[in-house]
Amino acid sequence: MLHEAENRVKIEGLLSETDLKYGSFVKDGNTIETIGGTIKVLVEQVVNGVPLKLEIPVNLFSKKYTNDGRDNPAYESIQRVKEEYMSIASAGGRERADKVRITNAKIHMNEFFSKDGRFVSSPRIVSSFVSKATGDFKPEASFTLTFAVSNIAPVVDKEGVEVEPKKLEVTAIVPGWKGKVEVVKLYATNPNVINAIEEYWEPDYTFKANGRLNFTSSVETYIEDVDFGEAIEKQRTRTVSELVITGGSQSALEGENAFDVDELAAAMKERKARLEQQKVKDLKKAKGDMKTPAPTTSRLAGDDM
Repeated sequence: MLHEAENRVKIEGLLSETDLKYGSFVKDGNTIETIGGTIKVLVEQVVNGVPLKLEIPVNLFSKKYTNDGRDNPAYESIQRVKEEYMSIASAGGRERADKVRITNAKIHMNEFFSKDGRFVSSPRIVSSFVSKATGDFKPEASFTLTFAVSNIAPVVDKEGVEVEPKKLEVTAIVPGWKGKVEVVKLYATNPNVINAIEEYWEPDYTFKANGRLNFTSSVETYIEDVDFGEAIEKQRTRTVSELVITGGSQSALEGENAFDVDELAAAMKERKARLEQQKVKDLKKAKGDMKTPAPTTSRLAGDDM
């Protein structure tokens, strides 16, 4: 069976927001207490020479007790964040917000099918432990990942023309727990990194990459055309969730460090079957959520008699 890939994310920054809740579920007749939700961490870092202000959502979850009935350290860690940590939002500013450090996070893909059947996939950061940053405080949002290359291609615009400056998309297959694979999109924007990837990386081989999280949002102003009269100025929020490669292995990993191609192919077939089941489930749910609109009648109907 495929071994689990190295999948490590480190985040250090200011706690921006917390949205954590206590919960529970029933399993085998027993009520399992939980805590979970999302926090956001503000990180100011430089990615490929460009200073960025990132706000990174981190998904947290833990059961209150371990499988053998002991207190769960992960639960206690998340509970401290909820009950004791001060965020920028709760403090009303950055001065009193806690500096936090997350060292054991992982990249997972948030995948679902929209109401029109479109497949949506984006990276999310998942962890179980958060601590206050002590000692040297060095804001960063970085990752280390091993994977098998599925495809390498230049990024193109809606018309199929390569974007300028050049940007490379690497489709990576990342084995996880019990051989379950996820497909992760990685991006290269630095010319030196792009050249190295194009020269040395090949599909089906295993490589290692280091990189930075580029999780940003910006407000864009655009003009909406109208059939007559003045055009309308509107705003929309553009969100970016990218994993940017800043370095990696030149040579493919070998031996026990490499992923077997046949095992990868079998795992990808299992993933395809899993997504087909999810598509049926998501579309069924979307159909159930759709409500038949009530018929509307003009108040003037019949008044012309």
